[in-house]
Amino acid sequence: MTERASESAMARLAAVGDVVLLPDCDEASLIGAVAAADALVVRTYSLINAKVIAAAKAAGRLKVIGRGGVGLDNIDLKAALDAGIKVVYTPAASTHAVADLVVGLIVSLQRRVVENDRAMRAGEFSTVRLAKPKANELRHQTVGVIGMGRIGTAVGFRLANGFGTRIIYHDIREIGWLPFPAESKSSHRSVYAEADVVTLHVPLTKLTCGMIDADALASFKPGSYLINAARGPVVVPSALAEALKSGHLAGAAIDVHDPEPPPADYALLSAPNCVLTAHIGARSPEGLAGMNDVVEDVIAVLQGKEPNWPAGPELIE
Repeated sequence: MTERASESAMARLAAVGDVVLLPDCDEASLIGAVAAADALVVRTYSLINAKVIAAAKAAGRLKVIGRGGVGLDNIDLKAALDAGIKVVYTPAASTHAVADLVVGLIVSLQRRVVENDRAMRAGEFSTVRLAKPKANELRHQTVGVIGMGRIGTAVGFRLANGFGTRIIYHDIREIGWLPFPAESKSSHRSVYAEADVVTLHVPLTKLTCGMIDADALASFKPGSYLINAARGPVVVPSALAEALKSGHLAGAAIDVHDPEPPPADYALLSAPNCVLTAHIGARSPEGLAGMNDVVEDVIAVLQGKEPNWPAGPELIE
């Protein structure tokens, strides 16, 4: 294991084998560890690249890699599957936790909750109370969802059914029936141009890395808002900071960053009307419990059983 899991998860693993918690998860440590491991359990910050997979394949012992989380961008899935190593993960674990945060960020950003809190503490009650509102109620807005997977759908459900928000979306896959009214758009740009709020729910791939750059932001509706609770590298921070400083975007709320933790000169730290959170989207008690449950599939593979959530070749980007 590269990161300690819950006591329950650790106990479940300890019941079937010896559990070794690695002090470091750099490439050299991982290469050394996989040669003597039957299973490897990782989270967000362990990069299981082709070199690590090659070392595991050469040793011939590693049977399964368990990823506690939704994304697989830190695992070379093709290399693992080609080496005969199963990969399991928890794609549904954090759906509700992230969706709750996204809706909260939209409301917090548009109602200037953070700004009001700071002003109140500085004795500026009248100034902020009488300030001109910046956004209409959500029932009069259009929210654009980029990536209508589990989390995108959960966000759309909350906004459409709870607030009466109009939902538009774009996804590279054909999306079937949704439990709320939503209009599919043929491109990202058509969503950007029409939405009052754009919320990102895409995996990190070659297609999505850096997709929200200066050119993309220029096509956003003037005065709109951006929410990113997907992956940090999907957004170019310097470009977003400029769009906020120029006033082209009215605000942004960013839960994921590139790199993490961000450096002192991170462009968004000084950007106006930008709410920043520390990659907390999945970190509800239920979300963490769901991610820790990856150990159940790890144990299943070690015991020769079929896992509930295998990562197959269809997920290779």
